[in-house]
Amino acid sequence: ENPALSVAIKTCKNCTSDSVREKFLQEALTMRQFDHPHIVKLIGVITENPVWIIMELCTLGELSTALAYLESKRFVHRDIAARNVLVSSVDCVKLGDFGLSRYMEDSSYYKASKGKLPIKWMAPESINFRRFTSASDVWMFGVCMWEILIYGVKPFQGVKNNDVIGRIENGERLAMPHNCPPTLYSLMTKCWAYDPSKRPRFTELKAHLRYVRQSVYLHVHCCSAWYVIEDYLL
Repeated sequence: ENPALSVAIKTCKNCTSDSVREKFLQEALTMRQFDHPHIVKLIGVITENPVWIIMELCTLGELSTALAYLESKRFVHRDIAARNVLVSSVDCVKLGDFGLSRYMEDSSYYKASKGKLPIKWMAPESINFRRFTSASDVWMFGVCMWEILIYGVKPFQGVKNNDVIGRIENGERLAMPHNCPPTLYSLMTKCWAYDPSKRPRFTELKAHLRYVRQSVYLHVHCCSAWYVIEDYLL
């Protein structure tokens, strides 16, 4: 007899048309292409109402590993944020929510149509031109690092979505969290380079994070940052 399997179920309350159902199920079509220990696994789908996407349940530096994998597959996630980082066990973090993910058919970029997008996490070229690449995912990864270090506070608190791009273009960036070592914040600011070509790739970020992990391990006052890097980012 097979043991019971705990799962997470995502459903669509308003699947009133074939187009809505198809759009909702696109996430499952994306997820089934991935096989990686740090990406949430698709278990199955139910296509009749109520439509369900069934995934492995995550009850609780894997993140950069997962994103390097997506980069190698030429996928852009487009919604890298703390809310989509799931802890499946004490030592395993997984990236979830592929509702906005898209495959780049060529090596350049994916241009999104109009729709709800996470503006306060997005790179300037994504806000201005709806242009998404692995480099724009790197920007979002920098914001996600900031969120984790600041215990889930959302970026640009109190700022309207329409005002975010103006602040970014004026050179404003998220402030360094009080528990963040300068070496890690320096890496975050590299992720927030205005020019996408100046941002590191995810494979480079993994190497930089290993270096930062070693450097902060030697400083007691940075111990919380060391655990963030060790348990979430690498």
